[in-house]
Amino acid sequence: MSESSSIGTNSSSGLGTIQSSQSGSSDYSDISGTTVPLILVTSHRDDTGSKLGSQVSFKQLPANRYCYTSWHEVRNAEVKGDQLNCPRVREGPREKEKTFYSLTDEDGNLIHHDRRGRKRMDYRNKMENWENAVSVNLSFQDLGDAYQRENFLRILKRLIRTEELQLMDNSLTDLHTVNLPLCKYLNLSRNYIPAFKKLPRLPVVEHLYLEQNNITTLDGLDVLRKAPLQSLHLRSNPVSFTVNYRQRVFQILPNLKSLDGVKRLPSDSVFEAEEEPSRMCVLC
Repeated sequence: MSESSSIGTNSSSGLGTIQSSQSGSSDYSDISGTTVPLILVTSHRDDTGSKLGSQVSFKQLPANRYCYTSWHEVRNAEVKGDQLNCPRVREGPREKEKTFYSLTDEDGNLIHHDRRGRKRMDYRNKMENWENAVSVNLSFQDLGDAYQRENFLRILKRLIRTEELQLMDNSLTDLHTVNLPLCKYLNLSRNYIPAFKKLPRLPVVEHLYLEQNNITTLDGLDVLRKAPLQSLHLRSNPVSFTVNYRQRVFQILPNLKSLDGVKRLPSDSVFEAEEEPSRMCVLC
């Protein structure tokens, strides 16, 4: 199961919530056209019986018991994944399963549903509902562990109707097994993608953001030639510092209209002379 939190009503429990517009609220920050919740600390200071000079003690907040709970694991949950804005999809640790069916709230009521085995998996898939998600933001997921990346790929492979997808800052290196048949806008900025061959299949992509990755050559860029690609962003990749970078990109993608936010220029068809490396040996 996944640890989930969502942009919307402020919640220290980590549960997904439906997006709620609150103008002027200081709990939200605007990042690349979306909002993200501030970090909430699940502990508070306990001054009961404390004396001057004594060590300050901290207790966990009641909401801490929800820290590994996904929105669809709560009893009587009705919200589905395609209704969430920027959900957290991290899986909880193995220790979570030890208390999943016994964890209670402050009133002694069970927190999680009682489905087990295959029924639990089917219910998770139904409530996630990724197959019907059109616009999805799965950025900033902190996928350091292998089992987190496996769960993340599981979700990506279900986004068969997604048209707009944000995957920024996820330490991703390889998505070539993922197919995004309806995706028109994909943002993979600030990852570790090493080559175009590691991208997902994007037959209808129009706008592709790959800034701050680790792409060193234009090999494999021609896989995007059949797509109706209009704008491509490759700033801060090693390849963007090579000679005739813009010229070579437009040569490979003749229908591309914009590169790195700059529309195609007449000079993008004129190749500069490349200096041959010197074969002389200099003795010092």
